[in-house]
Amino acid sequence: MEEYKRTVLYVEDNQLNMALMHHIFKRNLPSILLLEAETAELGLSMAREALPDLIILDIGLPGLNGYEALEILQQDEATCHIPVLGTSAFAQLSDIEKAKNRGFAAYITKPFQVKAFTETVKRLLDGGL
Repeated sequence: MEEYKRTVLYVEDNQLNMALMHHIFKRNLPSILLLEAETAELGLSMAREALPDLIILDIGLPGLNGYEALEILQQDEATCHIPVLGTSAFAQLSDIEKAKNRGFAAYITKPFQVKAFTETVKRLLDGGL
C-alpha cells in the first residue's frame, strides 16, 4: 500500500481532463493522493469529509459552477482554510482577474501546461512534498 504525503481533490466533469490529471499526478506528483468528483455537489461533500490539502476546481461545471462551489467552500468552517486552484478554458485576462477576485488561490487555463501546473500545485501545497 502506497503512503501519500498529501491529498488533492479534483472536481471535473470531463473524463478526458480527469484522465490527463491522473497521468500528471502519477508521473509528476506521485506522493499525492488524487481524489476525484464529477460534480460540484459531490466535490463539496468530499471536501468536507476528506479535508484535502488542496482542491482543484473546474469553473465550468454543470449545476453548481466553480464560482458557486468556491463560495460555499469559503463559507464553510471546515473547508475555508483549503486553498482552491481554479481551472477553465477561459483564458482572457478578465477571466483570470475574475477568478482571483473571487478568491481562488491560483488559476490555470486549459489545456494545462504540465510544468506550470505542477509548480503551481507544489507552491499551493507550500512545497511540502
